[in-house]
Amino acid sequence: MRSFCVIAKQLLGARYESVTKSLLTCFIIFSALYAAGIRVEVAPFIFFLTATLFSMGVMWRSLGSARNAEIMQGLFMLPFDNKELVVSYLLAFGSYTLITKTLLVLTLFLAINRWSVTQILTAALCTCNGCVLATAGYITFRKKNISSLFSVDAYIFYRSVPARKVFSRDRRNGNILLYLLRHLTTNKSYLMNTGGLWVIACFLPLLLGQFDGLNAMPLGFAILGLNTPICILLSCNPRLEQAVRTLPGQAIRFGSGYCFFIFVVNIMADNIYLISWQLQNGGVLYTNVITAVLFALQSAILSVILEWRYPIRNWKIENDLWHHPRKYIVPLLMLLAAVIVGTRPSAIWVWICIVIVECIGLLVVVRRILK
Repeated sequence: MRSFCVIAKQLLGARYESVTKSLLTCFIIFSALYAAGIRVEVAPFIFFLTATLFSMGVMWRSLGSARNAEIMQGLFMLPFDNKELVVSYLLAFGSYTLITKTLLVLTLFLAINRWSVTQILTAALCTCNGCVLATAGYITFRKKNISSLFSVDAYIFYRSVPARKVFSRDRRNGNILLYLLRHLTTNKSYLMNTGGLWVIACFLPLLLGQFDGLNAMPLGFAILGLNTPICILLSCNPRLEQAVRTLPGQAIRFGSGYCFFIFVVNIMADNIYLISWQLQNGGVLYTNVITAVLFALQSAILSVILEWRYPIRNWKIENDLWHHPRKYIVPLLMLLAAVIVGTRPSAIWVWICIVIVECIGLLVVVRRILK
C-alpha cells in the first residue's frame, strides 16, 4: 500500500483531487444527458468493445509516458521489493486509467441507454481486461518475449528519455520550422495521430457525401483540424516554453513559425480530403478550396493563441495533455463555423474578411513589438 500510494499520488494528486474531479464530471455529464432525454440504442457488444479498447489504449500510452522516468527514478533510489513495486505500479496506473479516463466514456453509455446490472458488471470487467492486455503487450514489447507478471523486473518500466534541447535552433540559420519538424518526426505518437487523420480524410467523403440538401464538406475540414499533439508543443515541453518567453524576440519568431507549421499540417490533410471527395463524389469547386484554406488558417491561428495565452500546466503524464478539455475549444468553434458555412454559403465571404482582419491585426502587433 505504501508503494501504491506514492505512485498514485504522482498520478492523481497529493490529495487524490483528480478522483473527485473525475467523479464530479461524470455526475454532471450523466445528469445533463439523462435530464435531456437523449436515448440511443447501442448494442452490448459495442459497449463492451469500447470499454476494452479504450482502456487498453489509455493504459498503453500511460505506461509509455516520458514522465514515468521521473517517478521511477525516485522509487529506485530507495530499497524496494521487486514484486511489490511492479504490482503497485500497475495497480496505480490501472486506477488512473479507469477513474480519470475510462469512467467518462462509460458514463456516456450509461446515460444514453438502459443497461442491466450484468451488462454493467461485464463492462467493468472489460475495462480491467483492457488494462491487463495493455500491460501484457507493453511488457512483451519491451522484453521481446512473454513472461509472468510476478517475474517481471521493475526496471522494465523505466524508460530513459534523453533531455530535450531548450529551444534548439538550427545553428546555421535558426530555422524554427526545422525544430518543429524534428520535434514531430521524433515523436511516434504525433506521426501516428497525423497519419490517422490522413486515413480518416480518405473515408470522410464517403460518410459526409450521403447528406442530401446540405453542404457537409466543411464538417470534414473541422474534423481534420483535431490534431491535438501538434497544438500542445509548449504545454508538453515546459523548458521550451520558458526559453520562448524569456529570450528577446523569440516569442514572435516562434509564434509565426508555429502558426505556419500547424497550417501546413492542416492543409495537407484537407488536400487529401478534397482529392478523395472529388474521386468519390465529384463537384469540388474553387470555393471549397478557399474554405479549406480558411479552416486550416483559422484553426492554426486560434490554436497558437490558445497555447500561448493558456498553456496547460500541472499535468502528470502525456495522457492528461491529450485528453484535456481545452483541446476541444478550437474544434468546437470550427464545427460551429462548418455548420454556418454549410447552411449559409454566403457566410464564407464574411469569414474571409474576418480572417484577413485577424492577419492584419497580427502583423500590426508584430510590427509594434519589433519596433
